[in-house]
Amino acid sequence: MKNIFLGILFFLTVMGTGCSTDAVEPELIIEPPFEERISHDTLTSGNHLGIAINTTAEQAYMALQNFKNTQGLEYVNVTGEGASNMAQIGNRIPLYQSIFLDEKKGTDSGIQISFEAGKVKSIYLNSGKSLDQWPAKENASSSVRIGDKVEDLQAKLLKIESKSAYTHKFERISMFIKILGAAYDNVMTSSPQWYFRYEVEPKVYELVQIHFDHGRVKFIEVSRFKVPS
Repeated sequence: MKNIFLGILFFLTVMGTGCSTDAVEPELIIEPPFEERISHDTLTSGNHLGIAINTTAEQAYMALQNFKNTQGLEYVNVTGEGASNMAQIGNRIPLYQSIFLDEKKGTDSGIQISFEAGKVKSIYLNSGKSLDQWPAKENASSSVRIGDKVEDLQAKLLKIESKSAYTHKFERISMFIKILGAAYDNVMTSSPQWYFRYEVEPKVYELVQIHFDHGRVKFIEVSRFKVPS
């Protein structure tokens, strides 16, 4: 099964393959050059990029927003349990770059919906198939379509979820890629780890993994990678 969970794949593959700071579109599956890890540090005191050890998750997010303003970082990947129904998601969808819907077991027909500039940019199945709308045979009010406003998705997805033919696709709802330009999401406080990557200098990247314990920064892992010339 070609299960393309972007946030998860970033974490699992970045040590060997790398990934852009910006969210990666599912259709662009390109094998990047091998990267050499040139350093790795684990910080248990002090701060990194303005993110202080033992600071709260919300304070860490504010530090990342300041970093965004100076370095152009657009997203931070947030790990967590996700949700099992749309009621748990509430009005949080516009805070993220994408939303993934699937059954508990994970399937090729799971749905990946990504956004850009406040609208639906792409819809993919986990198999890699591109869609113009989902579900394919429903009308405009009962389906998600390319160009839909992100602010309208909660109502549409609730309507789709209520139909017995599609309820099973809402057993696992995931939103990993947090837009740094958007407000803090309180759900982030319970996340065990955030991570992002940015270019330090040409062909040198830094992967930052922020680990939390009860909503406070416990330690920060910092790895640097170099792309061979």
